[in-house]
Amino acid sequence: MDERTPEYDEVGYKKPPKHTQWKPGQSGNPKGRPKKSKDFEKLLDAELSQTLRIMENGEARTLSKRELIIKTLVTDALKGDLRALKLVLPFLVNQRVVEGFEPDAGDQAALERIVAQLKEVSDG
Repeated sequence: MDERTPEYDEVGYKKPPKHTQWKPGQSGNPKGRPKKSKDFEKLLDAELSQTLRIMENGEARTLSKRELIIKTLVTDALKGDLRALKLVLPFLVNQRVVEGFEPDAGDQAALERIVAQLKEVSDG
């Protein structure tokens, strides 16, 4: 009664028709997964890490592009470039170095008085 061909007899759930099945060795994704693009930060870091040869005070030096940008920024700030100064000054404020303190005889006497007063308070 049924005049189906044998290749269609096995069509159903998880059994596609033979003509739509992958051939042996054929990929379902011939172009493959697209390559991931590099992110901006990695590209910028790679570019800033490259080195350049410059002449400074008659002497050849090798600096990274990162170092060269900072050197140029500080030089421009020293020349009075306000935009460069605005970038450099906040860094200088955060990087202040506190000078060492050496107590003199008066400082030593005051410290001894304070220690004596604290002893009296804790004993009494």
